[in-house]
Amino acid sequence: MENNIVSREEFNVYNIIRRLWVNRLVFVLIISVFSVASIIYSLVVDHEYEVSATLHPADASAETTIKDTRSVMGFAMTGYSHMPVMNDIMITLRSNSFLERVYENFRDDEDVFGDSLKEIDDNNDHDHAERLRRHSALRFLRKAVRFSINSDHNTIVLFVRLKNKYAAYEVMEFIISDLRDYIRTNNISNVESDIVFYQEIVDKADDPRIQRVIERKLTEKFERKFVLSSNVFTVVDRPVIPAKRVFPKRSMIVILTTIAGTFFSFLVITLYPTVQKLYKIIRDNNP
Repeated sequence: MENNIVSREEFNVYNIIRRLWVNRLVFVLIISVFSVASIIYSLVVDHEYEVSATLHPADASAETTIKDTRSVMGFAMTGYSHMPVMNDIMITLRSNSFLERVYENFRDDEDVFGDSLKEIDDNNDHDHAERLRRHSALRFLRKAVRFSINSDHNTIVLFVRLKNKYAAYEVMEFIISDLRDYIRTNNISNVESDIVFYQEIVDKADDPRIQRVIERKLTEKFERKFVLSSNVFTVVDRPVIPAKRVFPKRSMIVILTTIAGTFFSFLVITLYPTVQKLYKIIRDNNP
């Protein structure tokens, strides 16, 4: 019973305030250490800049409508076909084949990759070193190049985050220009192969029902080729060279670190007597 009373007395508000006052120098010292450390960190850490651009994928109702009714191999092409252009953009931005194009274009630019590729030594095995360098570059680009989807406005916002703001701008400009050509070229090539395949089947099919089904498929392929040969996306917000860094945010770092230092200092001062007593009990029980 007496132990419970003592414990309650030890942890009441008055005792906590009294301990903080008695150990006020330690309290202030710990907070100051945290604050100074956060300031030093924010000054020595590398700056990072972010360039953004907003893309609007081709609208099916505006870009993919075939208004004319023309006879193509005996059947008509009418209406429009909605193509998942946004999915094509997202898949392409995640693909290694597209990121490798970025790497090939900027592989010798130290402002883009910094020292991340220099650490790989190619003195012994050049081929192995090149594979490691490519793997490291792709991993770096996956972190540096990001995107987000705004489903309400049907837009994709691209972000390129690097230590050099001019390099970030150049990488973004390259991605925008190369992304359209990459998607258009690859998809049109695939569709053209499908069209040749379906045309061969139509020529060989004897059953009119099979011909109608295949012709319907072929119509979709022609419409898709029309879509992909048009504008894949529109840049509604072009990139600009950033004026301010996005990291580090010095004021936020200092404030959060000072708050953390305050809690840590409070815990140290309030729990120190309890820890000291426990240590004494353990020492007395284990002579």
